[in-house]
Amino acid sequence: MSALLGLLLASMWPAAMSLVSTEKTRYFDISPETLSAAIGDDVAHDTYPDRLRLAGVAIDGDLQVRYTIDPGLQGEAERLLERYNPDFGVLVALEPESGRVLAMAESTRDYWGGGNLSLRNTFPAASVSKIVTAVAALDQGIADVETVIPFNGKTTTLYKKHVFKHSNNKWTRNHTLRESFGRSNNTVFGRLGAVDLGGETLLEYFQRMGFNARFTSDFPFDNGAVELDTSDDWEVAESASGYTRRNTLSPMHAATLGATAVNGGNMVAPAIVDSVLGPHGIPLYVYDQPAVSPAMDAATADKLKKLMIQTVESGSARKPFRGFHRGDYADVVVGGKTGSLTGNDPQGRYDWFVGFAERGERRLAFAALCINKEKWYVKSGRLARELVEFHFQPPPEA
Repeated sequence: MSALLGLLLASMWPAAMSLVSTEKTRYFDISPETLSAAIGDDVAHDTYPDRLRLAGVAIDGDLQVRYTIDPGLQGEAERLLERYNPDFGVLVALEPESGRVLAMAESTRDYWGGGNLSLRNTFPAASVSKIVTAVAALDQGIADVETVIPFNGKTTTLYKKHVFKHSNNKWTRNHTLRESFGRSNNTVFGRLGAVDLGGETLLEYFQRMGFNARFTSDFPFDNGAVELDTSDDWEVAESASGYTRRNTLSPMHAATLGATAVNGGNMVAPAIVDSVLGPHGIPLYVYDQPAVSPAMDAATADKLKKLMIQTVESGSARKPFRGFHRGDYADVVVGGKTGSLTGNDPQGRYDWFVGFAERGERRLAFAALCINKEKWYVKSGRLARELVEFHFQPPPEA
């Protein structure tokens, strides 16, 4: 049992800019920044103090901390990672509208002294970057969901001739933006970025979606980082398609990307502290006002949702979700984006699945990451599916 889950059961970054407003309700001068400074080191090492003292708070004695984690979902995330036991595995789940962290679990097959994997951004973003490129293209009116974008070559490769010197011929294929996103087409997205959007616009949308930025959160974590020479068209193509190791992402940030498709296109800062109680259980701080920054138009978010659903229905995540939409889950909508690339910190083959699930008004955003060295123990899509099934399972009969 993890320290966090045990606590819950017992008690029942490099910054370039401020991404979201700090205007939040404060009680007794307790702010997200105050909490982050107090619990940051603990969370970074997978410990979650239930009592603490806060600098500048005129209360004599320890304060009680209650977290946003859902014990059931946290326990299931931990059980899944223990069951499949990848070399490195991470599962993060959020409430999309509020940013409340519902689960944050990790595992390693061997000893790992590198801190909380959920919070690190040493992982290549890979094709998860296509979420940003798609949003930019949709938001700027360059393409719509059903816009046909012809291409030559394989969907999994990226060559300059196919990006910069495209011409229709007998081998040309014609896929819509929806199909290209679902199949993670590197050529189409490389061309959208380098030819249609341009480096400055692409970088702007990376920043809108939290890269090279900072969230106003009550715990510290690494945002995604983008290294992009906007004047180098080939670098732009690589970033737009995710065909580069220069751009990195943390699982916590990745889950916020998945949330944008179902929360009106907002970047919502994750939060892990639900409340802080003083003597006699008096609330001194209550999390009730998420820090929000609009990343795209609401109409763009609706279109992004359609692209992400395509990934699950007939795209790169169709295999792990085969047969999902039956029985108890027939009305659960799932969308996401896969990503796969080798990386060095830690070394291995990285496999992402970032997305959302919803049934009616109930929604979940998530990020699953598996890193395997020599063999695949499990794919991230399988972990995500089982976590979604647990979250949306019907209640037990009375």
